[in-house]
Amino acid sequence: MAENEHGRIIASQAKTVLQPAGFRRKGQSRIWMADRGFWLSVVEFQPSSWSKGSYLNVAVHWLWGSLPETLTFDRAERIGDFAQFQSPARFLLAVDHMAKKAVEIDQFHRLTFPSVQATATILLNELRPGAYGEWAAFHAGVAAGLAGDFESASRLFKSVRRHAASKVRSLLAVVDDPVRFRSHVLGMIEAERAYFKLGALPTNVGI
Repeated sequence: MAENEHGRIIASQAKTVLQPAGFRRKGQSRIWMADRGFWLSVVEFQPSSWSKGSYLNVAVHWLWGSLPETLTFDRAERIGDFAQFQSPARFLLAVDHMAKKAVEIDQFHRLTFPSVQATATILLNELRPGAYGEWAAFHAGVAAGLAGDFESASRLFKSVRRHAASKVRSLLAVVDDPVRFRSHVLGMIEAERAYFKLGALPTNVGI
């Protein structure tokens, strides 16, 4: 009974705080998403296997589909400590604090990634020479290509050998043609948006 109660508190308080900021609940899960154009803002009230309560994870999901039909946490961080359910009143306050913190981080992300140009600059600058992962190269390459930096995009795509290789092959086939590259990636974004039931890509999203 207590488990159901703490789940209801999370759902209710998350709705109160997150919905006005543009978030909607993903089914009956503890995940909330907000449409930010070419990316999703994601908030997860993650359960524990050992205790009733919640962790808070906040993430960015790039909508160019590293893994089709999968809500990947492409940039994620855990905020604060585990909030244990001890009483309804105390837990409600804890969830309220977590949800408001998630909104603050979402606002920071919106300022950080207002356009693909800004996003490409950040993702490229974060790559350490010879020490970045394939998914980091994939995301930075897509952003760079959308921003018009096809030299960086091509170089990064060619560095991908395993996990993202199948997606990269189709991108490498069009990376020398700006119009086809843009059309291809926009198609990837639209497919992701359709899967997440977001509607058509708005025209004022910085792409």
